Amino acid sequence: MAGKAADIIRNCKKATLLSLKKEEQLLSFREQARLSIHLLFCNACKQFVRQSALINKAMKGFVKQQDSDPSYQLSAASREKLQQQIDRLR
Repeated sequence: MAGKAADIIRNCKKATLLSLKKEEQLLSFREQARLSIHLLFCNACKQFVRQSALINKAMKGFVKQQDSDPSYQLSAASREKLQQQIDRLR
């Protein structure tokens, strides 16, 4: 068990993946525990989690603004042209 605990504490790559997964969906109890244990010992990953949450919050605000502002929307002709280009790629 000591080996597994040490792996959890030292593995920033796994912690990063878990923190990104957490932003999109619920983690299992085991995944949440692993991430929490890692974050107790790793300040770099704590900072990554904070920065990632801040970026996601900012992007969600931008998307809301973009959806409500007609100047960000493509014209019907532009959408049709893009769709034709996509269809040719298939």
